[in-house]
Amino acid sequence: MTYDRFADLNGVQICYRQDGQLDAPAIFLIAGLGMQLIEWPEDLIAGLAKRFRVIRMDNRDSGLSDRLGGTFAAVPDGFSWDGSPRAIAPYDLGDMAGDVVALADHLGIATFDCLGFSMGGMIAQQIALRAPERLRLLVSLSSTGGSGALSATPQSRQMMERFFLPFPTPADAENAIRDSNAHFSSGLMPRDSATNGDLARTLVARAADGGGYLRQALAITGTPPWDADLSGAAVPALFVHGDNDPCITPDAARRLAAHMPNATFRDLPGLGHWIDDRVVEMCLNWLNGPVR
Repeated sequence: MTYDRFADLNGVQICYRQDGQLDAPAIFLIAGLGMQLIEWPEDLIAGLAKRFRVIRMDNRDSGLSDRLGGTFAAVPDGFSWDGSPRAIAPYDLGDMAGDVVALADHLGIATFDCLGFSMGGMIAQQIALRAPERLRLLVSLSSTGGSGALSATPQSRQMMERFFLPFPTPADAENAIRDSNAHFSSGLMPRDSATNGDLARTLVARAADGGGYLRQALAITGTPPWDADLSGAAVPALFVHGDNDPCITPDAARRLAAHMPNATFRDLPGLGHWIDDRVVEMCLNWLNGPVR
């Protein structure tokens, strides 16, 4: 079942893959900023597929899914990681949440779980607001707590902004990916490791960015805060965050979880903006546990 499939969702072609049995409970894996569906840890996919129908997708403007515009010559005026005008974003996180729900409709899935990483966690939170009757369980990894404003360190912001404009050569794109992985993993994926090099080459060969990374960043920062709307939401939720995350501090997610009656917050010592073996184990245990 694991190969690229495509669905035309309201004029946007979305690439996705499926693992596990088609008659099993469905779970959608929602990727982070600029992330492709091939970047999810294999142990997470294999563990989930034992019990779930696992659907992972390239968000609009990433991977093999449609680009909703072209490359940029400059960053649009008004962009800020602390919040951007909605008018300069071609879409927002609510539209990206709509893609997930539309893919569920396309696949004939009535209710489902969501597991989102970083921006994907924000999208999953939007689904909890926009389609609460469809969402059974929510897992938000290394994400915010109801806002698109990022608390990233200056170095992290510079690292992400390297992807805003076209790279001169594929080798430059590969080097930026290697640097980014080493930084956000807090050293779990060393810059010059074979694993990092192979992943960077595979990502660059699979898809050109085409301006998608910056449009997704505009979607994040152009979405108004939703924490007040999500406070009190009854969906069972797990928030997982590293205490060494250089991109998003855990404070907002911790506060939001405290205001959701069926939410649990877990922090992991030393973890950066990454999914390590501890995160995989925690997700599998929670999703397979008594919360169901």
